[in-house]
Amino acid sequence: MRKKIVLILFVLFANLFFLNNASYSTDQKPQPGSGNQEQIISEQDYLKVIKLSVEKYKNIYPLDPFLVLSIIKAESSFKKYEISSSGAAGPVQLMPFTAEEMGMRVFSPYYYQVALDEREISANYYKKADEAMGKINFKNSSEENEKLSIQVRLNKEIGSWHEAQAKSLLQRYKEELSSKVMGKTNEELMDIDQRFIVPLAIDACVRILANNAKKLNGDKREIASSYNAGLGTVINSGGIPFLKQTVVFQNRVIKFYREYTQEEEPSSSP
Repeated sequence: MRKKIVLILFVLFANLFFLNNASYSTDQKPQPGSGNQEQIISEQDYLKVIKLSVEKYKNIYPLDPFLVLSIIKAESSFKKYEISSSGAAGPVQLMPFTAEEMGMRVFSPYYYQVALDEREISANYYKKADEAMGKINFKNSSEENEKLSIQVRLNKEIGSWHEAQAKSLLQRYKEELSSKVMGKTNEELMDIDQRFIVPLAIDACVRILANNAKKLNGDKREIASSYNAGLGTVINSGGIPFLKQTVVFQNRVIKFYREYTQEEEPSSSP
């Protein structure tokens, strides 16, 4: 109860801050499934809230507010109701389990975990197919290669079936979550899914980034990569992991950061 009161007071404070400073859109309120995203506040107002959280967590690591702003822009383009195909939600795109670990209320129906399990099962079958494919070679007998080919085909078919189940459940989650949160007030979102409350989402994002930055010695590209791929992945890779999604993401973040700060890209040595 005490924790909830603290959260409510934080949201009330942020709402007063927005009323005094934010440039609210007076356009038509977005409707569920319409694809029309409401940008609740301007980038400058996002930056003001970011600075509050950066100050709050400066003892962990003194983050550059413009780096945080760039990460949020890369994640959602500041769209409050953004929901990814994996279930990451809100302006800072928090996954359900990450938000829950941070003490936030999250919409988490039983079938969401089933979807994650199905996706993992699918990945395992695809891995088995790749392993069988790698064993096919000219040194084997034709019978051995035929058996391996059958294993490849069966594992791919089973993997594909589980992948389809996962996608169907994740789409159901996305649609149901969107219908529950779209157009709701922050007070209502407190009891539905707190990832869509902008001040709380930003606070969680900054806390994650501050902890990651401390372990990554403040390297901007690695900090951005850790938010996308996870801190453990970056540490185990010894830097930016060679994952297409992560490489593209951190490049976008740095691009936005340079636009905000007018920082020039370092010239390569001759």
